[in-house]
Amino acid sequence: MPSRRRKGERPIDKSQFCRPYDETHPVAHAIRTGSRWFLAWQFQYGFSDARLVKQLGIAPDRLRQLDHGAPVLQAEVDALAAAYGVQPSDIIASLPDPELLVMG
Repeated sequence: MPSRRRKGERPIDKSQFCRPYDETHPVAHAIRTGSRWFLAWQFQYGFSDARLVKQLGIAPDRLRQLDHGAPVLQAEVDALAAAYGVQPSDIIASLPDPELLVMG
């Protein structure tokens, strides 16, 4: 079934969301201008905490820990990447310190 739009509405160009992470990516820009990596991704894709909790099964307390710089598990990176429609390597590239990634 085709999506329906109201009269005068234009479709949203989602191509900016699917591009690989690099220094020109909107998330990279947000990080350069002061956002933390977790919030930069969350805000870029418009995901609320409630949506992440429901979609990923990550507890609200854990989301707050990630937001405040806690180490991130590879499984969490994979889940976030799937939710945002990006590659796990894109999320990893945005981490301020590679040692924040915990394999396992």
